[in-house]
Amino acid sequence: MNNVLMGVAKAGIKESGKEDLLVIKLPFSCEAHFVFTTNHFAAAPVIYSKNMLEISNGRVSALVINSGNANCGTGIEGYEHAKMMGEKVASLFDIPKEEVLVFSTGIIGKPLPIINVLEGIEYAINHLEVLDLEMAAKTISTTDRFPKYAFCKKDNYEAFCFGKGAGMIHPDMATMLSFCFTNSKLMPRKDFDKILENTFNSIDVDGCQSTNDSFGVISYGDFEYSNDVYNCVYKVCKEVSDMIVKDGEGATKLINIEVKHASIKTKAKVIANAIATSNLVKTAMFGADPNWGRILAAAGSTAFPIDPLKLSLTIMGVKVYDKGPLHFNKKHLSEKMRESQEIDIVLDLKEGKESFSYRFSDLGYEYIRINAEYTT
Repeated sequence: MNNVLMGVAKAGIKESGKEDLLVIKLPFSCEAHFVFTTNHFAAAPVIYSKNMLEISNGRVSALVINSGNANCGTGIEGYEHAKMMGEKVASLFDIPKEEVLVFSTGIIGKPLPIINVLEGIEYAINHLEVLDLEMAAKTISTTDRFPKYAFCKKDNYEAFCFGKGAGMIHPDMATMLSFCFTNSKLMPRKDFDKILENTFNSIDVDGCQSTNDSFGVISYGDFEYSNDVYNCVYKVCKEVSDMIVKDGEGATKLINIEVKHASIKTKAKVIANAIATSNLVKTAMFGADPNWGRILAAAGSTAFPIDPLKLSLTIMGVKVYDKGPLHFNKKHLSEKMRESQEIDIVLDLKEGKESFSYRFSDLGYEYIRINAEYTT
């Protein structure tokens, strides 16, 4: 981690006056895998960074990230501002401009105060230090209640990740910014995609997809890639993605839904997604209400058929449905749900061998307050 440098600055984007600009300097031109939001109203920095990665063949030398302003819905000017940010970093570091990626997060529709941002970039680069994961995470935060970062070391291998996200969390892709680094050679794309699917692409807070989502794994070392590297990268990505769910705006619970014994994996994933994004399920979890009818109704809402006379449903280890409703102590289960910060739900379709898990947050009063007052 000592090979990765950072600089932060107060560019006057956040009304709080806190640090809102981050520059990351890599030790050399590095290989990387990145994925971005599939939202068709993508922000200017997303479009710009995708273009740069195509030109550089996936090589990256530096990142510049601002918070407090998404630079989205800002027209041609927005793209020019992203370009100016990237080229400013490239010029000061004397590196190819196509190897500088630009990221933004915050309010949609407001032009960046670009003069302040460019001055902030210069200040950040003149005050470089060893990457501080906590400070980096704080700098790119918006409505986050706490910084999100993780570190893993296995023998000579290391992986670390920092990110942000609390609202507008729903795949595809992850609805957040997260950046992972490893000192090994770059993992195969299939392994990157597998980690993505089981971490940042299997979480939900509010079912709302963002315009600025970005996630990448950057390789800055020469150690041979191995299963240990994969496990380290997975570990830090899982930890950060879980933090995003736990920090869901107004969230009080992290809920894990596992759909198992499906005929095909796609079916398990789609049904898990339907349950995780159901506002009726989310509000029941907020109220510690073991309302299994909401869960099964969500499971039955997809294009994939389910058999009510075969499946079973378990909440916090208590079987509440098995080919039909079961008698259980609703008050005791409700108390168990209320006292726990994490709730496990298992839906067994009893038809095959495939499974998929989603993590999601509950939905309560605070989410409405935060988002009702977001731009006012």
